[in-house]
Amino acid sequence: PPGTPPWWPALVPYVHQLHASWYAFRAFGRTRHPRLRVCFAALAGLAPLHSERLAARGGGRGEIDFDVFYETSSYGTRAVDTLVRTTGIDVIVSGSDRPYALPTTPDLGAEAALHALRTTNPSRLLKGATS
Repeated sequence: PPGTPPWWPALVPYVHQLHASWYAFRAFGRTRHPRLRVCFAALAGLAPLHSERLAARGGGRGEIDFDVFYETSSYGTRAVDTLVRTTGIDVIVSGSDRPYALPTTPDLGAEAALHALRTTNPSRLLKGATS
């Protein structure tokens, strides 16, 4: 809309769309596609952080779906760390918002965490579980 700041579209309607897609997949997609691996851009707009609220409204306890991944986009350490605490590290993959923003490197306190985001998890996302 006229008069809105230039960052508005990336933070208001886009995040709303990310939330809607995550909730739609949770409500309808997984049962229809039980073996599908999916990856939500931009950490699904942080929708998984609302899992406690979802559970309080009858949406289930929110078990971690290890075939649903979350790409980091331009989110930094605080957002990535918070989502790791909600979903676990095994479903987070490193990404970027190029050309809009440079990639970030979240400081999760361990080289193993970065290896998971950059190597192990993307491989599982693209190839499936390894034996």
